[in-house]
Amino acid sequence: MNLVYSLFSVANLLSIARIFLAIPLYYSLAKINSDSSLYDIYIFLFICLLIALSDVLDGYFARLFNSVSNIGKFLDPFADKVCVLVFILFLSINISGYFVLFVCLLARDLVISFFSVYFARKEGNFFQANIFGKWFLFFIAMSMIFAVLTIPSSVNSIFRFHILNSIFYILSWIFFILSTYRYFSKYISLLRR
Repeated sequence: MNLVYSLFSVANLLSIARIFLAIPLYYSLAKINSDSSLYDIYIFLFICLLIALSDVLDGYFARLFNSVSNIGKFLDPFADKVCVLVFILFLSINISGYFVLFVCLLARDLVISFFSVYFARKEGNFFQANIFGKWFLFFIAMSMIFAVLTIPSSVNSIFRFHILNSIFYILSWIFFILSTYRYFSKYISLLRR
């Protein structure tokens, strides 16, 4: 599969679209405050839905069209990281408790990126996300969505999302630790060869 065809496969275009969806995600988050209207919340949730759909569909189309590529193995987790970092940066500024996770996630992802590039150049190995990393992404996304939904008074007075936020936040830390262990143990075993 040549580079241009690989880059412009349906799956990779969906990953690229997810990277660009971080821009409206940022702007929708910037509009969220205690006085936000339901319209602001619906826009935010719609953007989150588009991001989630693009994440599910890129893998589906890569397998359906047999277009799994090294570029896709890079683009998919990169798109996830961009969206999660936009989200978690907003939360770390506005809600206590997310700053520590932001710093840990940023440090871990920098190390993972370093080793991913190292092994891609040295051995041509492109690693995909492990199952714990996928579960971490799910739990942190749900935690962040519920955290944002606790901000507007119009929503928070009707629904109490604090409990769901806390449950998903704890689960995200568990899977963050498990996925970090899995990534680092793989890198250490490869370095020892």
